[in-house]
Amino acid sequence: MCLGDVDVLVAAWNAGDTRVGRLGCGAEVTLAFVPEATPGSYVLVHLGVPVEVLTYEAARTAIQLRTDEGGRP
Repeated sequence: MCLGDVDVLVAAWNAGDTRVGRLGCGAEVTLAFVPEATPGSYVLVHLGVPVEVLTYEAARTAIQLRTDEGGRP
C-alpha cells in the first residue's frame, strides 16, 4: 500500500511548456496533474508528484490522521 503525503505549494512557474512548482519541503515538482494549483494550495503528493489539490479542511484532516497515527490506540 502506498500512502500519499500532504504539502503546501509555495511557488509555481512555467519552465518552457511545463508548469513546475516548489513544495514546502523544498522539492521542485511538475504540476502537470494539478494545473489549477496556485501558491498556497495544499496538494496530495504521491511518489513525488502532486496528484490532487486539497481543501484546507481535507489537508488538515489528513495531516491530523498522520500525526495521530490514524487514530490507532
